[in-house]
Amino acid sequence: MRSRPMLLVTGLLLIAGAAYAPVAIARQTTLAHPGRDGYSSDERDFTVGRTVYLRWARTKVGRIVAADEHHEFPASFRTRRGRAVLLRHVDGPSDWLPVEGLSRVYVVR
Repeated sequence: MRSRPMLLVTGLLLIAGAAYAPVAIARQTTLAHPGRDGYSSDERDFTVGRTVYLRWARTKVGRIVAADEHHEFPASFRTRRGRAVLLRHVDGPSDWLPVEGLSRVYVVR
C-alpha cells in the first residue's frame, strides 16, 4: 500500500511532462524574433544587402546582392515565375533562389 502514493505522484509527473513537452520542443525549433538573437526567418526580410545563414548551424552562406519580383525559373520548379533573390555565396558563385520556402533552410541577419 505504501507504493500506491508513489505511483500516483509518478503518474502525475509523467502527465505534466507530457503536457509540457510540446512547449519545450517548440521553443527549441522555432527561431526567436529578430530582436532577440538578430536572425530572421520571415520571407519579407530576405532583401538586398542581408547576410544569409544556414538555419540550423548559423553558418554564413553568403549575401543577397539583388532581388527580382518576377524572376523566371526553369520548368523543373513548382512555379515558373516568382520572387527571387540573387545570393552570392561565400565561396564565390552566385545563384537565384526562390524566396518562397527559403526560410525553411536559411535565415537572414
